[in-house]
Amino acid sequence: MREPIDHELIRTMREGDPGRITGAPPRPEEAEHESIPKVAPTWLKHDREALRFYAFFQEPVHESREENFKVRKCVLMFHLEDGTIYITEPRIENSGIPQGVFLTRRKVPKPTGGYYEPHDLNIGINLPVYERVFRVVDCDEFTRNYYAEKGIPLNPGEGYPADMYQTSRLLASTKIPPPDNAEIREYTEKKLNGGRPNGGLRQFLENDRKVLTFDIVWNDASYDGGRKFYKLDYFLSDDTVVLCMRVRWRFARFRPHVPVSYTHLT
Repeated sequence: MREPIDHELIRTMREGDPGRITGAPPRPEEAEHESIPKVAPTWLKHDREALRFYAFFQEPVHESREENFKVRKCVLMFHLEDGTIYITEPRIENSGIPQGVFLTRRKVPKPTGGYYEPHDLNIGINLPVYERVFRVVDCDEFTRNYYAEKGIPLNPGEGYPADMYQTSRLLASTKIPPPDNAEIREYTEKKLNGGRPNGGLRQFLENDRKVLTFDIVWNDASYDGGRKFYKLDYFLSDDTVVLCMRVRWRFARFRPHVPVSYTHLT
């Protein structure tokens, strides 16, 4: 006996018709890219995006006369992709306190229950984190733009409070110019009818080694006269003049200058 051939079955096997073979209903036709979600999930939309806030907390100091508390500045990062918070304290050289990562990345519970969300954060608020209170003072530009896009108003930025220890160190390192002892001494001597200030000291310091030189010719009309050559030096430091005579020498034109007079010019 010869079994009849089902040509329709062969066609469906070649062209594909699972409903005819298995009896399962055909899948409904899907629109293009139907498997891609129309609204991106949070972990995809805010991948590697974080809100940056600047905050501080006060740590009490018990055994110091220069300060009662220490201001410790921190940076608070809120990661939008999973709602975790990461807190770090910038390292300060020779601070003497352990600094660096203050809180590893994790979800932080609120005292009233639940976890912190972006709408719970703002500038100028006290933020309790595991029994420690942080004061939020400012944020970066990206954070301001994010809240503006969401329509959440942010408070104006605040400044860090003054650190008593840093202020005292700054005052200690500030150099205060000492009083003019020379002026005080001169005043005291004048009050006691003594001491005479050197009025020409300034002129000497400003014009020391500054000399004006003039070449002079005197036509002596006497019996043994003639033309005589002189050199006049005017010293600006004390207003004195030196008159030197230039005498002819046998093997040279002139001998070295021979001083004639040294006096103040009147």
